[in-house]
Amino acid sequence: MERLALIGVSHRRGGAAALESWQSHFHPGALAGLDETGISEWVPIVTCNRWDLMVALPSELSVSDARALLTPKNETVSPYAYVGDGALEQLCRIAASLDSLNPGEDQIMAQVRGAFADAQTRGSTGKRTSFAFNTALRVAKRVRREIELAPMHTSLFSLAKPELERYLDPGSKVAVLGAGQMGTLAAKSLMDVKNISVTIINRNYDRAHQLAKHLGVESLSLDDLATSPPPFDALICALSAKEWVNGALLEKLPRLKVIVDLGIPRNVAPEVAQCIPVLNVDTLQKAGEARREAITLKLAEAERLIQEELEFALTEWTERQLGPSIKHLRDLYLETIGDSLPPEDAAKLAHKFAHVPIKGLRAVAREYGLDAAKVFLAETGIE
Repeated sequence: MERLALIGVSHRRGGAAALESWQSHFHPGALAGLDETGISEWVPIVTCNRWDLMVALPSELSVSDARALLTPKNETVSPYAYVGDGALEQLCRIAASLDSLNPGEDQIMAQVRGAFADAQTRGSTGKRTSFAFNTALRVAKRVRREIELAPMHTSLFSLAKPELERYLDPGSKVAVLGAGQMGTLAAKSLMDVKNISVTIINRNYDRAHQLAKHLGVESLSLDDLATSPPPFDALICALSAKEWVNGALLEKLPRLKVIVDLGIPRNVAPEVAQCIPVLNVDTLQKAGEARREAITLKLAEAERLIQEELEFALTEWTERQLGPSIKHLRDLYLETIGDSLPPEDAAKLAHKFAHVPIKGLRAVAREYGLDAAKVFLAETGIE
């Protein structure tokens, strides 16, 4: 685990502007070039409030060099970097949705699982990243099973919803732009708001129609919204298109009172926020902190559970790495005993003699890391 590193930015480290910069800079084609740096294991995690890259660093590349390598040119926000056990712990916190803007978002674990699956298909995983993600997903599943951090279908939109409802009068019309995961969660959440009508709008109209039919609401294509939009009082934006909602569209929506921008890159152009309220990753920070404070005890219990699982996982990893050397050590004792005893008795004696150095080897690995254990093994010729 010593060579594992998690490098990135989040809503807390730079806000929406930094997230946009990183996402635009590190598109899939750019990340493919990491192989040239010696980084063969890499898994990007991209959500509405973070951009992270889990990597296994080659021996010749330090974490500071990797962080510099991964920072976009002219970027003012320096990325954080977690290393070794800390990287694994942070990945567990991400997967369990403890580090989300809205703690307990139930789609985060699926996004982490999807990121890992995509990396496996791409061939950019290895033993370190695979162990890390399998551990994090196991931990997240336990946290979700044992600790109720949030109701089902909690998402980033859940933070914006109370503020949004202040602008909605009986008969208000709300448009949800985007029929992906975030848009779907927002649309489902709106179903319990009485006396409003909802319209699902998507670039692919068939997808919008399918979701709208499931929810019993109206549907529309993005092209229709751009050319001749019906009157709407609120927009919920969950698209992958940057600044799709601009001043020109705003002029066609005179009834519009508020916009919720869930997209990264931001779906709403900066000039729009000068005309009507826009709720986005940056403006929802306070709401996220308030909710985090309200569930402090549950978050503390989740952190305790992660530490418990982490201790188990790190012991398991150490045992995996030491396993061949431990077997070799026992074989050396058995070879020394030779034919002086019956095979069964020789095996028992070799196991007994090897017990003390094996115990010390494990202690060195736990206290000082596998690199220290490897020095011992190399000096003794056991490795």
